[in-house]
Amino acid sequence: SDLFDVCDMSIEKTSAFMDALPESISAYEKEVSKSILTEVHSRLTFLINVGLGYLTLNRASRSLSGGESQRIRLASQIGSGLSGVIYVLDEPSIGLHPRDVAALVESLKRLRDLGNTIIVVEHDPETIVNADHIVDFGPEAGMYGGNVVYEGNLKDFEAADTLTSDYLFG
Repeated sequence: SDLFDVCDMSIEKTSAFMDALPESISAYEKEVSKSILTEVHSRLTFLINVGLGYLTLNRASRSLSGGESQRIRLASQIGSGLSGVIYVLDEPSIGLHPRDVAALVESLKRLRDLGNTIIVVEHDPETIVNADHIVDFGPEAGMYGGNVVYEGNLKDFEAADTLTSDYLFG
């Protein structure tokens, strides 16, 4: 495969291709490309972990949705290893398949564990129940909201009398 063919593959297929590449190159090529292949694998894995494995590398950035662009930036930040940064994300799970939300949550936890603060505006139940701290605004949406109706941990949120807690806990 040439570079054009690789860029035309999904990120998941590109990752599999790159993983198999060392089996088809010489010992010298392996030595020269070792650190590059490691870095490419790492970046592709970050993109897969934030639910973007279906994208192709040749996809024009202007064709990406807001959520896709936000998750690409998130994957870049995870790869940078920065700490002490405050990230504010606006509904990063929008458009994700439910199986990919778990991977996104794990990526957010990795960013947190690097010593960062993650603030997420989100309506996805799985993301909310994985939060370290919850702030619920209400009591309703739009002009009927905007007040802090709950602030605290998940355990106490279950007993809170808010539309969000009622939705989450039945």
